[in-house]
Amino acid sequence: MSSTERKLIVVTGFGPFVGHEAVNASWEAVQLLPELLSYEGTDYQLEKKMVPVEYAAVDEAVTEIWQRQPELVVHVGVSGVAKCVYVEKLAYNHQFRRPDNAGQYLSKSTCCLPYNGKANVLRCGLNVDKIVEAVNLTCDECVAPARTVNNKALEATKASKNVGDFLCGYIYLRSLDVDSKRTLFVHVPPIDKPFSSAQTSEILSKIIMQCVEQLAACESQ
Repeated sequence: MSSTERKLIVVTGFGPFVGHEAVNASWEAVQLLPELLSYEGTDYQLEKKMVPVEYAAVDEAVTEIWQRQPELVVHVGVSGVAKCVYVEKLAYNHQFRRPDNAGQYLSKSTCCLPYNGKANVLRCGLNVDKIVEAVNLTCDECVAPARTVNNKALEATKASKNVGDFLCGYIYLRSLDVDSKRTLFVHVPPIDKPFSSAQTSEILSKIIMQCVEQLAACESQ
């Protein structure tokens, strides 16, 4: 199958920002994802994109991504308090009060939603609980090295309702506004706390495959 016949999946990670100046764990993990995935005879081309931690850069990236009509968009960010990979269920549109990396603030501390107007919350149309359950059942090898180091039980993923009020929440809202059924946000922990970038990337890959499976099931109905 040629690249023009493959379905497109876009996965984004963020660049450095305050507290993560040297490296952003999200982009490190995203870069390690495979270029191509296959599910039941269909090939999916993974395009990986680094987004600066700036409101304007997010607006530009989201517009460009959705103009290409991707099958799936997965945004990835880092959480300094995460102990595993969090799969986010929703995003709230309020209290974006922090300046971005360019020192810019969001007007009225809210995200402009062209399709959903003044909605205060947008929810992911994918079954996040099902994604988390399925990934955890297949991630023993992913988490085993970290479990050995920390000598305690570890989960690969958890569902979350706290995407935050900075660029992670902002990019999730912007894409959920376009197509909530083909958008997901994932928070990853800092590198080696507890997972290496390679382990985190493997967990991300499994999450993406679960999204693909759900989308394929919907299309076959």
